[in-house]
Amino acid sequence: MDQKLQKKLERIRLGIDGVDDEIVRQLAKRKELVLELARVKKVVKLPIYDRKREEALLARVKAWGARHDLDAEFVEVVFRLIVMNSKEVQYHEAL
Repeated sequence: MDQKLQKKLERIRLGIDGVDDEIVRQLAKRKELVLELARVKKVVKLPIYDRKREEALLARVKAWGARHDLDAEFVEVVFRLIVMNSKEVQYHEAL
């Protein structure tokens, strides 16, 4: 492979690695907020699962994704996994 293309490939991969690292950083930040939320819900005796909130979240992120040329189904699947994990965290770690 041409040296110039090899360097370009390496630069692009480094950029992707940086984005991946930021995604994980943001997921960790989200988990901290989820734990805080669960503690508050426990005090005020609110259920962990809020169907309306979850539906609103999915609609919001799908719309945001569409505005940024992301497939709505892909965005929904990713966020359903994130939400599922968040509920598990709230049930098992905060209560």
